Amino acid sequence: MIVTPQSAVFDEPLALDSGRELSEFTIGYETYGRLNSKADNAILVCHGLTHNAHAAGKHHPDDARPGWWDVAIGPGKPFDPDRFFVVSSNVIGGCGGSSGPSSPDPATGKPYALNFPVVTIGDMVAAQARLTDRLGIRRWRAVAGGCMGGYQVMEWMSRFPERVAAAVVITATAATSAHTLALWEVIRQTIMRDAKFNGGDYYGGDWPLAGLGLSSMVGMVIWMTREVMAQRFGRQLAGREELSYELEADFEIQAFFQRIGDNADKSFDPNSLIYLTKAMDYFDLLRGQSGLAEAFAGVDSPTLLVSYDSDWRYPSQEMDQIRLALEQVGAPVEHRVLKSSFGHGAFIYDGEGLCAVLSDFLA
Repeated sequence: MIVTPQSAVFDEPLALDSGRELSEFTIGYETYGRLNSKADNAILVCHGLTHNAHAAGKHHPDDARPGWWDVAIGPGKPFDPDRFFVVSSNVIGGCGGSSGPSSPDPATGKPYALNFPVVTIGDMVAAQARLTDRLGIRRWRAVAGGCMGGYQVMEWMSRFPERVAAAVVITATAATSAHTLALWEVIRQTIMRDAKFNGGDYYGGDWPLAGLGLSSMVGMVIWMTREVMAQRFGRQLAGREELSYELEADFEIQAFFQRIGDNADKSFDPNSLIYLTKAMDYFDLLRGQSGLAEAFAGVDSPTLLVSYDSDWRYPSQEMDQIRLALEQVGAPVEHRVLKSSFGHGAFIYDGEGLCAVLSDFLA
């Protein structure tokens, strides 16, 4: 499946939760399949902290890998383009085709860098609603996403319940925990303390790739569980038969993490990683509400919640609070807890169980 990146430019100002506004903005996105004549077969896929909207297929036949959620999007898969018009939307604050820190500031013509306004998950969804209008979609057949994508799904449910016919929330809780707040701060500091960060103004010069590589190493520790590390690497030596007793990587898992640090994804703007994790910091559906049920007061459409027994970042018991709140408002909801050793990354790396659940729900 060959796909082409697209973008939508909006000249109307977008008011932000911070009190600031974007005078204009762009959203990058990809589509798979066709919108039917009734415009009622559209599914929105929200990305989980990836740098672009390339969720499935390839841009060129010789691409090494397909999009990040190719396991779930494609012919014969849950989000089947032969049945649905699937839209994968990027977010403001990101890169890869959407307005963010690397975009030109209309006032200066230079990249915003850290002058880009801090955005929230709600701001991202408000911008996506503009894209929804532009595409001629009144109501999504379903809105789905995992991790930060799950946050976006819940914002859609809370802000625009009348525009969501069904929702799929994967590995996401109703608020960012103190533990995850700490993790995101560590990741941001690995970038910001790189000598080449230069206060975020590194465009046209050397990027803080050492800091970005270190943040990738920290991220992999977060995503990969103890069990997967043991199964994949154990205490296997790294290209040697004996211990070196030197300050180098003796074990394969150490060499693997060094390779991650040395090969940071140069297409992911470090400033965007800072802004996206900051947006996740602010996510809290309980803020300003008497309870979680009040946040979902307008929801009456079916919701599928998916969590994993090995996900210590977004535990099943915390996700179950979402189920209880939706039941309280009378909305149909199902919470499926899947088994996987992949932890939080299971929805991307271990798709067999998830795809079966998604297909049943969408049927």
